Amino acid sequence: MAWLKKIPYIFVLCAAPLSAAYTVANGKMVKSDEVATLSVQEHYSLLLEASQKEDWKETIHQATILIKNFPGSPFHQEAFYFLGSAYFHLQEYDIANQHLSQYLRKQTALQHFRDAIEMKFQIAERFREGSKKHIGGYEFLPKWIPAKDEAIKIYEEVITALPNDDLAAKALFGKSMVLREDDEFTSSIENFQTLLRRFPRHVLAPDTYVEIVRTYLIQSQKTYPDSDHLDLANLNLKKFRQDFPTDERIETAENIVAEMQEVFAKSFYEIAQFYERTNKPHASILYYSKIVKSFPNSRSAERSKERLKVLRPESSPEQAHVQAS
Repeated sequence: MAWLKKIPYIFVLCAAPLSAAYTVANGKMVKSDEVATLSVQEHYSLLLEASQKEDWKETIHQATILIKNFPGSPFHQEAFYFLGSAYFHLQEYDIANQHLSQYLRKQTALQHFRDAIEMKFQIAERFREGSKKHIGGYEFLPKWIPAKDEAIKIYEEVITALPNDDLAAKALFGKSMVLREDDEFTSSIENFQTLLRRFPRHVLAPDTYVEIVRTYLIQSQKTYPDSDHLDLANLNLKKFRQDFPTDERIETAENIVAEMQEVFAKSFYEIAQFYERTNKPHASILYYSKIVKSFPNSRSAERSKERLKVLRPESSPEQAHVQAS
């Protein structure tokens, strides 16, 4: 992956804007159009006006002038918020996040603290949905880099900043979904359960119960089926019924558990088939009978009954199970 680290520098050399005019201001080289031509109050007024008009390019321009020319001004820190907001509305989410983080570094007297945190949450949601980051964090380079890890970091920031807020519940839910997409099943379920403990009556709680069961299902499909996971899924379903007895999403959770049972039944059926192919009928009968008893409503149970009729024609499937036991 060493070549990947070199990409930003190659692009910087090739793509960096070389034609911009520069001048010296406050002892530093700055672009000519970023030099202050008015008082700090006038530039701040222009910034507010541009933001209200949703003129995001002009908002960026005025915010940049304030940041580069008036570092000691009370408007300096506020300019980072407006810069982040403008880039957010231009769908430059990683650049927006950088500026919002810079704004939030000042720990006190932040006029737009709540709005900045909410915007960060929205950025995390966009990253979860598939939006990518610029290579190397450079605005003028392509957006090629997956940002799921960045989404998790932002969700954690939101949870820490507003631990008892509605946004924290939403961030916990989003973080759990990203973890599941990365096959971090245990961590995903733990975060879902944290949401239920801290926000038991939140509007997302029923969906959280459903997603916990779904996570167990996906885990069973992607890894070797573990009976403990099926037990935990059933326990989660039981608690869902207790906490939200009339919620229509209970049926969705029940269907997912049924699908999970089918996964387990199919796994046992494949083992029974193996034993049957290798001329070990007694072992195959044990597994077919277990399917009939443990997963009676599964498709594999019906198929197992047919095989038991062939292997033990003198007995019913239920009797075959008793004899096999």
